[in-house]
Amino acid sequence: MPQEEDSRELYEKIRRIAEERGVTPCQALYAVTLAALADAHILNQATVNFLASHAAPRLHAYLKAKGLLSSEGSTTLARLESLLRSLNEALGIGPRVEARKVGDDVYELGLGGERCRYCPRGVGLAEIPWAACPFPKLVEALARLEGINAEALVMETPRGRSYIQRRGDLCWLRLRVAEAST
Repeated sequence: MPQEEDSRELYEKIRRIAEERGVTPCQALYAVTLAALADAHILNQATVNFLASHAAPRLHAYLKAKGLLSSEGSTTLARLESLLRSLNEALGIGPRVEARKVGDDVYELGLGGERCRYCPRGVGLAEIPWAACPFPKLVEALARLEGINAEALVMETPRGRSYIQRRGDLCWLRLRVAEAST
């Protein structure tokens, strides 16, 4: 009964992922839905970018209504870090986040990584060679809704050009922020 054995292996793999990452049923639903779109050959980074950008205003409204999203701070870095931390706390993306300035107007934000609870590959088990991460464009859109003029940047990665790059135990995205002129 190879199929029964395959089912047991899949169950054990999913059980291990759920335990190691602390995945909730809602997070699993999101990740496996993206994986299903990948299985149907209609998922790529452009599709995920579209979904994240268009979902952002409604998600922003929900998070603000519940008092779960903040972008307070006296500097752009502090505001981005506040936004990222509050988004991570609200959604439970991963165990930690980081934010740092890497250029005059460029910031790197680290989240999720090997413990991401939304990854269509790591949680949803999508068999795709590319990234399909919603967070670069979601963070860009949420930042804009918070008055931070941000643009997600494409980076060179070992797999080609991408909005997200796994380094160490986090996935990193880059934002260019145009400071408001006074």
